[in-house]
Amino acid sequence: MRLSVISFTDAGGRLGQRLCEKLNEIGCQAEHFDGRRRKESLSEWTGQAFSRYDGLIFIGACGIAVRAVAPFVRDKFTDPAVVVVDERAQFSVSLLSGHVGGANELARTVGMLIGAVPVISTATDVNGKFAVDVFAKENHLHLSDRTLAKQVSAAVLAGSRIPFYVDENAAELTGRMPEELMEVRSEEMFLSRKGIRAAVSAKRFLPGDQKNILYLIPASVTVGIGCRKEISPAVLKETAEKALERAGIFPEAVEQIATIALKKEESAIRNLAEEWKVPLVWYEAEELNALDGTFSCSSFVKEITGVDSVCERAAAAGSGGALILRKQAERGVTVAAAQRTVRIALEPAGTECGTDGRQRESAGSYTEQPEGESRK
Repeated sequence: MRLSVISFTDAGGRLGQRLCEKLNEIGCQAEHFDGRRRKESLSEWTGQAFSRYDGLIFIGACGIAVRAVAPFVRDKFTDPAVVVVDERAQFSVSLLSGHVGGANELARTVGMLIGAVPVISTATDVNGKFAVDVFAKENHLHLSDRTLAKQVSAAVLAGSRIPFYVDENAAELTGRMPEELMEVRSEEMFLSRKGIRAAVSAKRFLPGDQKNILYLIPASVTVGIGCRKEISPAVLKETAEKALERAGIFPEAVEQIATIALKKEESAIRNLAEEWKVPLVWYEAEELNALDGTFSCSSFVKEITGVDSVCERAAAAGSGGALILRKQAERGVTVAAAQRTVRIALEPAGTECGTDGRQRESAGSYTEQPEGESRK
């Protein structure tokens, strides 16, 4: 976690330097800035830091931090964590982006390191309830709809239990099911439920009532692609995206594109990987032919490439999992998709940097006290 710590007084500066040392010891990348010696204004510094760092720690008054960050606040899904610590290290306040940004965890970690009391005000935390946005972040799951995510949290706070379905091809659960979730193992039963629901899946349910389903999407799908030589990038992109859409596969579920080594320099495939912002991987014909399984076969393709099914075999090789989209052939493009199974932790595991301080042994504390005074 990249962190920027800024202070405004001598005492705050000493605390800031000490805090950075302790944060770096547990795996953070923390830098200290003296707000009195910066050439740019506090507003300019904050604007730059907002896009450069995962979290900002102000050592001073909350009012200073509020005024500094206010012009740059966008939303909880993109804002960095903002924590405020008083210069006597008494309190560590989670000010902005408590869940998705990680300010709550950061405030607890800072509190653990310097002996400050973490101040957390998010409703699910103070009520000890399941927070779907935290769950998604910790398990690297994409939320399909931010409004539905808020509705899930509201329902949890109102005392409702959320029907929760996990596609067995998508994820393997570990840990104890939170009491706020009601696991539904049958897809049919899940779709028959009314009201707000949540599902871990790389695919939409086809068909089914979609409007009240929050999907938590793992990036676990490998898209296998084959194509004729020098195909138009626009044609390949349109064909691939339509194939995934028809299958109900979320774009956010794609973690990589796979093909045969013979096609690794094909500009259309490379362009698609760049546009989708995913890696491109490739395999030699011998590797693809060695895969066990049932694949769609083409004698023509084998004559040209040495492999009977480029897209399906490449997808299977890349994911190591089951095919969830069989070969789709159109306009000189073949597309298939396979999915690996991810592990989903139902209980927070914690991390070294920015973890929940209540789950780790103390790494020591630091308190600067005015001469002749003691903390109580």
